[in-house]
Amino acid sequence: MKTILTLFAFWFFNFNCSAQWIEQNVGNITASNFIDVYAITPDNVIVVGNNGTILKTTDGGTTWQQKNSGTTQDLGKIQFPTSNIGYIIEASGKLLKTNDGGETWSSITLDNISSIYSLSCVNENLIFLSCIDSNSKTVLLKSNDGGNSWEKVNGNDAQAKFYDIQFFNEEIGYATSSYTPYTYLNKILKTQDGGKNWVEIIEPYYSPFNFINKDIGFYYTNGFYKTADGGNNFVRLGYGSIHNIKSIFSINENTVWGIFEEQTMCGCGPRGLVRMTYSPENGYQEYQQNHNAYISSIYFSNVKVGYAVGMEDSKAKIWKNVQADLTLDAKEDELKNSIRIYPNPASDKITISLSSPLSREFFVILVDMTGKVVYSQNVNNINKTTIDVRCFSKGNYILTIQNQKQSHSQKIVIK
Repeated sequence: MKTILTLFAFWFFNFNCSAQWIEQNVGNITASNFIDVYAITPDNVIVVGNNGTILKTTDGGTTWQQKNSGTTQDLGKIQFPTSNIGYIIEASGKLLKTNDGGETWSSITLDNISSIYSLSCVNENLIFLSCIDSNSKTVLLKSNDGGNSWEKVNGNDAQAKFYDIQFFNEEIGYATSSYTPYTYLNKILKTQDGGKNWVEIIEPYYSPFNFINKDIGFYYTNGFYKTADGGNNFVRLGYGSIHNIKSIFSINENTVWGIFEEQTMCGCGPRGLVRMTYSPENGYQEYQQNHNAYISSIYFSNVKVGYAVGMEDSKAKIWKNVQADLTLDAKEDELKNSIRIYPNPASDKITISLSSPLSREFFVILVDMTGKVVYSQNVNNINKTTIDVRCFSKGNYILTIQNQKQSHSQKIVIK
């Protein structure tokens, strides 16, 4: 089992940002649900759904055109390895391919395949598929010629059912072994020989993952973890309170979005999107937006422009976010500017001064670099408090001021 290091604690910040995500006018369509979205550029976007629905915009969502898929089957994951060449999973165990940026699509038939779990395009020629064959067994298929021919890759774990795969070259790839929330059946696996052999890189637990490149990646299991060495070690950037994040999407090393759906006995738990950020100055933060819709997929073409798809009130919906960073950064700066923490470094006492009370009640928490909480205090109706640090070991700490809706974290040095 790989080493997992705990560095920083997590505190939750809930905010109302419904104005950020704007519903798009898609016109009259037959789809009741959109399944996946892919932004080739911020303005050039493809969306797919049930009943063989394919929509395309070239003006950032102002107008959408429906494209002929040639099928009435439900459509799944999309990937474009180039601006012109793209692939879509079809529910019947086929692939759709375009050579003209999504204007027209042709079907690729796969022999003895009943369904496809996941798709990973390394480039326009090298493609991996996680499939179920006609004997109900999981198989990994590989093509070196853009889907014209396929070879079966025999892995070392015949029981593995790869729900999701992500390859970065012909040898290195990652996969989840199943999709089973609230169980210990899921694993994140890695291959370094093109899928012939897989090794487990985290403890078996339901953990959605996403890698930026072959070395840098993230996963979420009641907390947010990052690796910078291809899964050999994971650093816990923060603790989390969201129990069921279905998927995550990494924009860069500092910003990751996730889709969550809390499961309850009544089936009425919160659903929505969560934005996870990390910086050395502020530590780890989560920003949650509850939503009544079932969100299937998100895709950000850059840190400021993103799309989400799903369904609401039995209708397929598309939402666009064009100000994710601008709005949130303003809130973060406003909160940061209202708090003074001094002196820093400190050897005697640390003073926390607020320009106005965050609420009638807030918490002060000090965490060392192993993630251990060494100090916590419940503060009521005051604008200033102090912490005696003389009994703490010299070194670096993370100090967080938190209430139910806001939090601010800052690195503290005790000398």
